[in-house]
Amino acid sequence: MKWMTIVICLFLAIGLALTVEQPLINTYDVKILMFFEDIRTASFNELFYFFTEIGSIKFLLLLAIIVTVFLLMKKCYLESFFVMFTFWGVRGANYMLKEWFERERPSFNALIEVGDYSFPSGHTMNSIAFIGFLLYLFVRILKVGIKHRLLWLFLTLIIVILIAVSRVYLGVHYLTDVVAGACYGVLYLFLIIYLYQFASALIQKNGA
Repeated sequence: MKWMTIVICLFLAIGLALTVEQPLINTYDVKILMFFEDIRTASFNELFYFFTEIGSIKFLLLLAIIVTVFLLMKKCYLESFFVMFTFWGVRGANYMLKEWFERERPSFNALIEVGDYSFPSGHTMNSIAFIGFLLYLFVRILKVGIKHRLLWLFLTLIIVILIAVSRVYLGVHYLTDVVAGACYGVLYLFLIIYLYQFASALIQKNGA
């Protein structure tokens, strides 16, 4: 399951990177943006403003600091390092990808003002990698049972999906930006988990 997810995300990420500027892709991107613009309501606006804020640096950085302090108090030094490493690392990776592709943001009726480039979605990529890693640590450290693990996984998926959808709804990303952000976020998450597991095993081996 893990390797299938990695292969699918890698395939999609490469495919979108090669075709994102194609006229056919752009046509569907615009149609989807127009669909979300047509269904805007005051209630939906508030809902998606809220979830886009959850995926913002203001909220995620605060969450990262709180979790890091908690882990340091519990003397989980490796975990606290990886929380910050994940937070800043995925943001750096997203910045480099945006600068590489230089895709302009949608020029329609966006509900918020955003700078930098559009592809891939930073909110989507950052939230999947960071919140996903927090979920992994939560399950690992607290040894959560399978039933509760599935519940927390479901809640995490709902949150990151709503964050991703909020970016298209608010008019600051195309759907392909969000799909690419999700793929890169998942790939980065698996990389971070692998590095964490490798470092943890190495420390245990040297400490034994």
